Amino acid sequence: MELVKTIKNVISKEIAAIIGGALFIALLAKIALFLPFTPVPVTLQTLACMLVGAALGKKGALSVITYIALGVMGLPVLNVGMFTAGYLLGFAVAAYLIGYLFETKIVKNVFTAFLAFTAGELLILTMGSLWLSLFIEHAFALGFFPFLLGGLFKVCLATYIAKKVKRW
Repeated sequence: MELVKTIKNVISKEIAAIIGGALFIALLAKIALFLPFTPVPVTLQTLACMLVGAALGKKGALSVITYIALGVMGLPVLNVGMFTAGYLLGFAVAAYLIGYLFETKIVKNVFTAFLAFTAGELLILTMGSLWLSLFIEHAFALGFFPFLLGGLFKVCLATYIAKKVKRW
């Protein structure tokens, strides 16, 4: 009986962490800047997805999927549009990758954390731009390159936060 109680406790905590991660992503998605030359807004969703992956491991992808599901169910959490679907999918893949790298202890220090977050950011931008290319010409010029500097800022911020929170 005690084992069942312990299992329920662990599952409850994991579900709460996954939902908390989804709400964190939704909160940072509200910080958005719409640029006149691209259909893709600048948001802090990518930062949230990187941090959720680092904090929850591979389960960080479940937070992203939960976040997307909340938007599909009609809650006003997504910066919707047919152009952003590739980025949303990229969020889940990047959170999984970053989570895997942290969970398996491949990330051992600030430098490897920076590389993990950079890989996640580039993955998001690439997947988003590939999807965008189905709808517009010059997708990488409009959906990848304009976001590199901001992406570098988010990678640096994620690395700083991970360093403060996590001990390697």
